[in-house]
Amino acid sequence: MRRFQAVAANVLFALNLLLVFLLIFEGKVTIPVWLQPLGRMHPMLLHLPIGLLILVGVLWVFRRSFAGEGVEQIFRFLLLIAALTSVMAALMGFFLSREGGYTDDVLTWHKFSGVGMSLLAYALVLLHERQANNTRFFSPLLGLSTLCLFITGHFGASLTHGEDYLFPTASQPETPIAFTDDTPVFVSTIEPILKANCYQCHNEQKQKGQLLMSTLAGLTKGGKNGPIWVAGDPLNSHLIQRANLPLDDKKHMPPKGKPQLTPGEVGLLTAWIKAGADTKKPLRALAQNDPLRALVQAHLNTQPKTGGAEVATYTFDAASPETLQKVNTPFRVVLPLAHDSPALQASFFVREAYKPEHLSELSDVKTQLVSLNLTNMPVRDEDLKKIAQFENLEKLILNNSEITGKTLAELKKLAKLNSLALSGTKVDKSTLAQLAQLPGLKEVFVWNTPLTATDLAQLGQQNKGLRFVAGYVPDDTEILKLNPPILVNEQLVVTAQTPVAFRHPLKGVTIRYTTNGTDPDSVKGPVYQKPFAVNGYTVVKARATKDKWYSSALVEYTFFSGQFTPDRAELVNKPNAQYPGEGGKTLIDQKKGTIDNAKDIAWLGYREKPLEAFFTFTRPVPLKSVTLSIGENTGNYIMPPTLIEIWGGADKTNLKLLQKIQPTQPQKQESGRIEGIQVALNGEPYKVVKVVARPVTKLPAWHPGKGQPGWVFVDEVFFN
Repeated sequence: MRRFQAVAANVLFALNLLLVFLLIFEGKVTIPVWLQPLGRMHPMLLHLPIGLLILVGVLWVFRRSFAGEGVEQIFRFLLLIAALTSVMAALMGFFLSREGGYTDDVLTWHKFSGVGMSLLAYALVLLHERQANNTRFFSPLLGLSTLCLFITGHFGASLTHGEDYLFPTASQPETPIAFTDDTPVFVSTIEPILKANCYQCHNEQKQKGQLLMSTLAGLTKGGKNGPIWVAGDPLNSHLIQRANLPLDDKKHMPPKGKPQLTPGEVGLLTAWIKAGADTKKPLRALAQNDPLRALVQAHLNTQPKTGGAEVATYTFDAASPETLQKVNTPFRVVLPLAHDSPALQASFFVREAYKPEHLSELSDVKTQLVSLNLTNMPVRDEDLKKIAQFENLEKLILNNSEITGKTLAELKKLAKLNSLALSGTKVDKSTLAQLAQLPGLKEVFVWNTPLTATDLAQLGQQNKGLRFVAGYVPDDTEILKLNPPILVNEQLVVTAQTPVAFRHPLKGVTIRYTTNGTDPDSVKGPVYQKPFAVNGYTVVKARATKDKWYSSALVEYTFFSGQFTPDRAELVNKPNAQYPGEGGKTLIDQKKGTIDNAKDIAWLGYREKPLEAFFTFTRPVPLKSVTLSIGENTGNYIMPPTLIEIWGGADKTNLKLLQKIQPTQPQKQESGRIEGIQVALNGEPYKVVKVVARPVTKLPAWHPGKGQPGWVFVDEVFFN
């Protein structure tokens, strides 16, 4: 025991001397990378000296109640361990403070009080060794140490949880805010999400990554990695990238163990950024058929209602959490209509991912579903029969769908349906006559439809009590921006029988397109007049134009086609466990992935090993090219392959190298996209083809993850 005490005393002296030295020369100290993990252990270790010092104080106060040499040895041992853990916690705290992200004044007080705590604990050890029974100095010093302990803890809590965490200031209860259509979307929806999930680590007291999120100025400035969002480009926005990383990834935000963003919240943030991340635009400025408007309204409906607001009551039971989890997918969000309400609302996203059977999958919540948003989905007249199964449906949004109105009578089964949105569809006066059969209907939205003012007047006369909303009509001096053209055929794997077709819901719009890689505008590019065929891998760009309107944003679609389909595909290397797809058949099932959902089963993801797959045909086929459909999203480390090899032969054991290429790598952060990499061959026949695609082993210096391995994502391989 004496030997331990002697060694511990020397260690205490050395560590406290080091601590004082580091504090004096703080500005010149650089912490090595290998010591940084020790700093992050500070929150774990700091509880030991707190508990030990309190125990030492209790034993000292009641020392006369105990007798024997053993008690004195225990007291001396505990005091020594308390001093050792104090200096170690202080050193770790110093290392942690060098990572930055904390408010300077609070950090300075915490740092100096922590060092003072360590020195006082060391002084207690020295005093007890020299004058064990002298209470004249030991008791006051122990009391001062205890006071310093509380001061240090207060500033530590302030750094982590805010300045008023330990001693909260008296304040009036927060009055719920009643948001209106004039409230900016950022204030009513985006800011509360960030406050609940991000402010704890990015506030005035604690700024992890040099990022302050509790003020608008701090949000727009960003942190050490730059702005947290790129207006109009959510896939290259740090906020969305970090939220979509696997939970176990150290860069995932919020960190593992903290409250996580829900799929609905991620979808809302994504839609807001895609719409331009405008912090001042109110809800009323969003068009009725804007997907962001529907998401904002859905989110606000899930929040507790403010004083006096009427909330609809429902008698049916709520769906179980397991059922809600089952019906939620990356392309379909199902949420409660209001806080603590059993009623549900469902919204669909990504037109290309929609399938009619996705409606049938909602049968598990058909009783609870009261609102259904299918804006921009390729819903057809025959799908209304599926929608009619949702017996309690009150609101149905079919804007910009394929509905013509021929089967609107199917909705007569929905006795509670009071709101129907048909903007941007092909409904006319004759088909809307069926609405008289819908007993509970009160309003119909018919923006941008073939209906004329006369038609609307006649419909209003024929349907008393039913309100037809024709939308906003700009005056001659107002210039608005067009919506982009809508791709009619959802399949991006095309044949001669599935040509490319566009449409636009507004009358008199000219659609221009290109297939040569250039950008169309109001004068450049062929005018779209009828569906056209594409051959092989083709990138089609399109833009809508109209006199006295601003041109729409450019849309880009990548089409693929294959002349020969293998009988089977076999993977040599298994994909990463997070992105397994459906095995080898993933590459030949003609199911395309979407760039905003890496976990779509249409994708195979490789990082540790290259993609290596055999493709076998029934008989030898003359191949002139092999095209890989790949994903590219630099923000999520998804890069083009660094090397592609094509092998061919009569069987797996007799293959020769046919072609080897090194695809061009991006030189900067780019928007996410799906592209094709075509490898030209000489037209010779082969029965077995092997394709190898090697991922980038080290991301380039310009990339935030420089030096780390990249990903290769492939969803299809085409043979022509």
